[in-house]
Amino acid sequence: MHERVIPEAQTSEDLHAHLSVDALRSHWHALFLPGPARAAGESRFPELADTSAAAA
Repeated sequence: MHERVIPEAQTSEDLHAHLSVDALRSHWHALFLPGPARAAGESRFPELADTSAAAA
């Protein structure tokens, strides 16, 4: 669900309504996301970039 919601959300309310923060943090590195969506997430939440780098 995260892979679908992240690139298609129209508002931050969409993200908050449909995403689990804990699941997102746990599985960020495994999500198949478009490059701009991943970059935006990691730019806004640097701790996500750290988990991606650790998993790589």
